[in-house]
Amino acid sequence: MTNETQTPAQQSPTDAWRAALASRKTEVANPGAVPATAISPVDHDASRRSFIRASFWGGLGMTLLGSVGLLLDYLYPRNVKGFGGPVAAGKLSEFKKGADPVANIEGQFWLANLDPGESRAGGTGGADGLLALWRKCPHLGCSVPWKSTFDFQGDKGWYRCPCHGSTYTKAGIRVFGPAPRSMDTMKITVDGSGNITVDTGKIAKGGPDNPTRALKV
Repeated sequence: MTNETQTPAQQSPTDAWRAALASRKTEVANPGAVPATAISPVDHDASRRSFIRASFWGGLGMTLLGSVGLLLDYLYPRNVKGFGGPVAAGKLSEFKKGADPVANIEGQFWLANLDPGESRAGGTGGADGLLALWRKCPHLGCSVPWKSTFDFQGDKGWYRCPCHGSTYTKAGIRVFGPAPRSMDTMKITVDGSGNITVDTGKIAKGGPDNPTRALKV
């Protein structure tokens, strides 16, 4: 029998082996135990700072992304109405051929059903059909009215800019004044029921070919 009071030096090899095995079993029985010195305060602070930094940049990124999304959603055009898009201009039956142009306030244009037989100086220039003219003067952007009683060189009925006197025929051809060109035109469509639509988003610069742009109806 082994004397329990023996010192390690006095123990036999067998006793020493048994003592080491018992110590090993004690360590395996507590695998989750972590020495207090395994995680230092420095490591803990570094992990905390990394978490805070990641949270800050992640939150900032999400905020910026949301702001950009809201801006794009606001700027994206949806069913544009009024000037800049299609504007209902009435029924074809409402526009008598050869009559004075009719102002459309919403679309900012003049619309007339031109008669090719109107051969006077301020007339149609041979235009036949519907013609929509943007009321904006090509000079400095003043609103140009149609004046049926305005007399220019002995002929009555012209577009006359009130700002600098630019004068245009019923087809929008410039005949006098500082405007650099004729009045601009807009695209016109007419459906099977005679409904007229003017696309104010599709504007062509005015020119001497304005009469040929009339839509025959």
